Amino acid sequence: MQFSLNDKVHGFRVDRITDLCDIKAMGYEMTHEKSGARLFYVASDDDNKVFTIGFRTPSRDDTGVAHITEHSVLCGSRKYPVKEPFVELVKGSLNTFLNAMTYSDKTVYPVASRNDKDFRNLVDVYLDAVFYPNTYKNPFTLRQEGWHYEFDEAGQLVYNGVVYNEMKGVYSSPDAVEENEVNKALFPDTPYRFESGGYPEEIPTLTQEMFLDFHKTYYSPQNSFIYLYGNMDIDAYLSYLDEAYLSHFDKDPDFSVKIPLQAPFDRTKEVTAYYPEAQGVDVDHKTYLSLNIVMGSSLDQKQTMALKVLTKVLFEGDNAPLRLALLRAGLGSDVSGSLNASQLQPVLSIRISGSEESEKDRFIKVLYSTLQELSRKGIPQELMEAELSSEEFKMREADFNVYPKGLIYGLSIMETWLYGGDPTTCLKFTETLDFLRGKIGTHYYESLIETLLLDNTHKVLLTLKPEPGKEEKDGALFRKKMQAIKEGLSQDEINEIKVIADELHARQAAEDSPEALETIPLLKRDDIKRTVSFETPVVTEKGSYTLLYRPAFTNQIVYYDWCFDMTGVPEDLLTCAYLLSDVLGKVNTDTFTYEELNTFTDQYIGGLSFAIQPYTSYRDMNDFRNYFKVTAKVLEHNEDRLFELLEALALTSHVGDKARLKEIVEEVKAGWDALFFSRGMTVATIRLSSYFSDSGRSSEHDQLTYYQFLQDLCAHFEEKADRVIENLKTLMSAFFNKDRLVMSLCCDESHRETAEKKMESFVDQLPHSSFAGKPVPEFAAPGLNEGITTSGKVQYVLAGGNFRAHGHDYTGAMKVLETILRYSYLWTKIRVQGGAYGAGARFDQNGLFYLSSYRDPQLMKTLSTYEGLPEYLEHFEASEREMTKYVIGTISLLDTPLTNAMRLEKAITTYLRGLPKDLAQTYRDEVIDCSVEDIRALAPVVRDVLSDGYRCVVGSKEAIEENKDVFEKIFKA
Repeated sequence: MQFSLNDKVHGFRVDRITDLCDIKAMGYEMTHEKSGARLFYVASDDDNKVFTIGFRTPSRDDTGVAHITEHSVLCGSRKYPVKEPFVELVKGSLNTFLNAMTYSDKTVYPVASRNDKDFRNLVDVYLDAVFYPNTYKNPFTLRQEGWHYEFDEAGQLVYNGVVYNEMKGVYSSPDAVEENEVNKALFPDTPYRFESGGYPEEIPTLTQEMFLDFHKTYYSPQNSFIYLYGNMDIDAYLSYLDEAYLSHFDKDPDFSVKIPLQAPFDRTKEVTAYYPEAQGVDVDHKTYLSLNIVMGSSLDQKQTMALKVLTKVLFEGDNAPLRLALLRAGLGSDVSGSLNASQLQPVLSIRISGSEESEKDRFIKVLYSTLQELSRKGIPQELMEAELSSEEFKMREADFNVYPKGLIYGLSIMETWLYGGDPTTCLKFTETLDFLRGKIGTHYYESLIETLLLDNTHKVLLTLKPEPGKEEKDGALFRKKMQAIKEGLSQDEINEIKVIADELHARQAAEDSPEALETIPLLKRDDIKRTVSFETPVVTEKGSYTLLYRPAFTNQIVYYDWCFDMTGVPEDLLTCAYLLSDVLGKVNTDTFTYEELNTFTDQYIGGLSFAIQPYTSYRDMNDFRNYFKVTAKVLEHNEDRLFELLEALALTSHVGDKARLKEIVEEVKAGWDALFFSRGMTVATIRLSSYFSDSGRSSEHDQLTYYQFLQDLCAHFEEKADRVIENLKTLMSAFFNKDRLVMSLCCDESHRETAEKKMESFVDQLPHSSFAGKPVPEFAAPGLNEGITTSGKVQYVLAGGNFRAHGHDYTGAMKVLETILRYSYLWTKIRVQGGAYGAGARFDQNGLFYLSSYRDPQLMKTLSTYEGLPEYLEHFEASEREMTKYVIGTISLLDTPLTNAMRLEKAITTYLRGLPKDLAQTYRDEVIDCSVEDIRALAPVVRDVLSDGYRCVVGSKEAIEENKDVFEKIFKA
């Protein structure tokens, strides 16, 4: 449907029309005149449709009311009176995205689907949820999603609640502590000073009245921003939005939600704060120093885009001048810079990790002197040009992995639209890039350094220090506080707490009525495409290597992949192999310095990455091969540049540069130090699989074993570096060699021959390897049933094993069971009742099965829930409607739209795992036809695996040590 300016369509007025030629779309800005709702429609041919409704939701305090409201509106509404419509949609829709997000000043609710009927259903459930939630008549919603009192098994008074426990996990990280302290100091007079997610100590001060008042204030059409994207009947959607929702609201002429600007400071503030570290741990070089600067207003959109580019030039990559200067000054183990531009006043944070408080003055001195030199002499133009080339590639490719591009466009639009800015700017990237390129060499970027980084005094200098025993001390204070509250309660109040907790648990355990469930729209199994989407590459055997080709329209982008067989690398070299994958591209070659490598890559290459990837047989997790994997993407006219780079890296990398190696090791370790707890799920999953599989034991060398290796190498670098360097040199031939090589290519058919010749010419220069084609070496299990302690306050709890080792085969019903467990059994018992942020299950065709919980305040209760699973499955009941819902939810995950890069990787995986197409079709048929009986038949599978007793927990030292009998070994990460 075509619109003209000022058209009136179903209550909407067309305010502006924009040709968005860069994304082959038209943009229509509209206002709903009766309600005041704003709407932006991006009309394109993309069938992956997106809807988002956002609200300005500035926080009033640290209770996390915005975050809790985001959770709570999805817990039942006027038309959909089930306990959790969100979960019902996840279980039973073909969505390609379904979530909600709370920011510092806004809350957004996006959905996406390629199915027209499904998309309409998702939109309606979300609109009814935000405008007519059941929170007004159900006080238990706040108690479940926010917080409530209850007594634990020992009779101690405690808090519980989904958001409360989630934020306890968040604040286990120094990053969260730092961000909170910075925002409080930078924005003392605006809502940005508050923690929109909720500060754990403050969440329990939120009352039901405050909770409902927040929704009444901010969740109105007049405060809404509605975004639609894709190929849809927009006339029908405008009519629906008007008639079903917006026409029932009148705009209030006195209503206004404004985010005030923080007045600038006349001098830099200094703040000292503390994060928890384990008792008795060496705290040398564990301080974080950061300078945080308010960078104007996001309404100056061109300046904000320039600042994003400038931040990347100054801090990202091994050629970043400010990062290099700070590292070479020896101020710490790592340097980072980030710009938060998703709020009205963007903030640039410059951070040193692995430092000392005594380095604070020198940090500022080196920082300012380097900025002054860059301002005076100018930023190297080749760095600016390289970064803009890299950004252009990303914008034109529009590959956002599993996320629909329409979703990413919409979230980008919200960064300015909600403050009154132009929503189209981020979608007109040619215009933006032309502006940014035109400013190179004009002193524009240097003037930004002068005015915003040097002369600007709206800054906070933060020193974040480790405090050994802080977690234990805080825990003791918390228990003392709760004991005092308990002692101050009357018996009637104690009884009331118990009654409320019991009723909440009863409500959580109760099933929704069939009548309520019938209100949730549901597709039929017949709506599902039955034919499996199978990526079958064209396979060509060429001497010592195999070539896989996948034809596709790629808009002149070529996708390359090399899998170099390194299976024969023995266990004692494997951690060094993972180190080598981190070193490549970060050391000099004969023709490039490592700084030049980064610039060259940004300038000419769309992407280049190195990784060690095990590919297991689809039938046996102990049958696997390790590959060193090189993945690249490049525009056709820059291919020669790619191969020039690869030849330098493969044949002449200076991996023996001891001084540079030390810098890299310290940087990588610093990343692990900062992010270990957030990586807890991956660490625990791989550690668990190492107990019962060779592939898991191999992969584990990239997780906790690698972190321990880095810790040891940093502590004893001078005495161990020579041996490590010797190993790295030995491993170069294991990484780049011509033996048993699997090469893969995705490009336009017209370019295939040219690309293949370039691949072959590169490979012909490579040496032979003594490791390729060798059998898998023996790996020792690193441990068994371990408790891995961190400074975190919650846990990642895992249990699992190998079902094929018990004689069971994989079936499609296992995939459906994943959905059932994730959104029914485990969701109810571990998230809803237990207070964890999430829980799930995974079955792999190769035999792997595990259960997991995420940011979980429980430990034994969760393990007990796992143990009760076989009995649940034996007595599993579900109506045909419920089973259809689980099947559709499973297919939604299986049918995630794939980008060209993802399709190529799927083709590689299918080939290397050996999965035949007819078996893949069988598995899909088993998913679509799955019955209650098929699920019950999996009870023995789960029972057999859990009987092995394999478990791994990463988390709170206190919780793990309280349950030490569960573990064979407890140690600090």
